[in-house]
Amino acid sequence: MRLSKRAEVLQESAIRKLDLVCAKFPDVHYHRVNIGQPDVATPGPLLEAIRGFQPDVISYGPASGLPACREAAAAYHARWCSALTAEHVAVTTGGSEALLFAFTALCDPGDEILVPEPFYTNYNGFATVAGARVRGIPTSLDDGFALPDNDTLDRLVSPTTRAIVFSNPGNPTGAVMSASEVARIANWAASRGIFCIADEVYRRIWFDESPTSALEIESAKDAVIVIDSMSKTYSACGLRLGFLISRNAQLMEKVERLGQARLGPQPLAQHVAMAGLALDDAYYADIRDVYRSRVSALYDALMGIPGVKTHRPEGAFYLMAELPIDDADRFARWLVTDFRREGQSLVVAPGTGFYTQPELGRRQVRLAAVLEEPILRQVGALLTEAVATYPQ
Repeated sequence: MRLSKRAEVLQESAIRKLDLVCAKFPDVHYHRVNIGQPDVATPGPLLEAIRGFQPDVISYGPASGLPACREAAAAYHARWCSALTAEHVAVTTGGSEALLFAFTALCDPGDEILVPEPFYTNYNGFATVAGARVRGIPTSLDDGFALPDNDTLDRLVSPTTRAIVFSNPGNPTGAVMSASEVARIANWAASRGIFCIADEVYRRIWFDESPTSALEIESAKDAVIVIDSMSKTYSACGLRLGFLISRNAQLMEKVERLGQARLGPQPLAQHVAMAGLALDDAYYADIRDVYRSRVSALYDALMGIPGVKTHRPEGAFYLMAELPIDDADRFARWLVTDFRREGQSLVVAPGTGFYTQPELGRRQVRLAAVLEEPILRQVGALLTEAVATYPQ
């Protein structure tokens, strides 16, 4: 018996692949900076919504989400696009399903999706499941992961190119695109007849300048798809509730059909999401302050390690760092299996999984500033010692 070719080539997650190895060492306290799981408390109104959800029957809901949840999401995103209505929103099982629905609706087997690299590693996995292939757009840590000009993008387009996808703020880079850059990319995509998929999951976590939503680019409205999620901003990763948003009516009709095939997103999660979407602006200001301090603490710790190169994040809570090591995969495994300091160690995400060509991330790791500042300073001290003692 054989498995599908898609299953055979499906990428192992660079973020989670060491989880089973960690489980072999139950006596070690691992500081997990490999995964974007914040330790920030979930806001009280979301927990109250969970406690208040007491239906007589937990029934199926509509494929694209409960009308009230779609309306709440449309009202929330209308801050950036006043023309948005509930019919432009599909509720999904996490931002992950929103991405998978987008890729599936746009791509035939063998089609390509352009992605600036380093990229969120699961873009590659979702593309594989959809039968598509990710084609990397080179960026560099040296210039803050800026996207190349239109002529360079044009050279990457082929007859099978269906979309360009980017995260803003960036995962794993922490880079924030300027308003002019968002407009340039969205309009470039529209003029080439391809879709622009903007992953805006971290859009409310910024430190200097508020990111522009791709929904604001009116001239490219039929080409724009926005992905959002309740996970990171609301510290509700386990809720598994996201949104696919587009004003392209033809696309949204096909997304509805994809939703029908899996029935409907979980009613409780939608009930909780409505509570989160109703939070006032003070909440977002507070959460930005939390991550600004955490990211600064981790960045300062990294800059104290000889030979390290990194970019100061402008948003989200990740850093992509180049370390003075020979092999990030070997280093990450060595941290888990061998490195110890008073019963503690680290779990990091090796950079190879964030590129189409793994060798480009061979000396890089992604770190998530999701722990309290004192712990992140410990992380910095542990990483400093680990780099100094790593046998290469």
